[in-house]
Amino acid sequence: MLKTTAYFEDFAAQKHPEVQRKWIQAVLLNSVKIARQSNGRVSYWGNIPDAENRVLRVIALEDGETVHNAFFDRNFYRRQQRGEEPG
Repeated sequence: MLKTTAYFEDFAAQKHPEVQRKWIQAVLLNSVKIARQSNGRVSYWGNIPDAENRVLRVIALEDGETVHNAFFDRNFYRRQQRGEEPG
């Protein structure tokens, strides 16, 4: 079962209805990158083959499992190519 914040349920899921919960779970389990933000939240990135291999970014609370936001990060690989995203 996916744990989510009220913000996710009330806002993020409504703003990004194309993001499927099974994709969020897949990114949490098999990320291409994980980074802790300055506010303590954890960002996960993962490729979604069923969405034209787009990169989904999932932001979780400090516990690393309660989802706060999820959206497609269209510039992830461009930032990596420019050296702005560590491998």
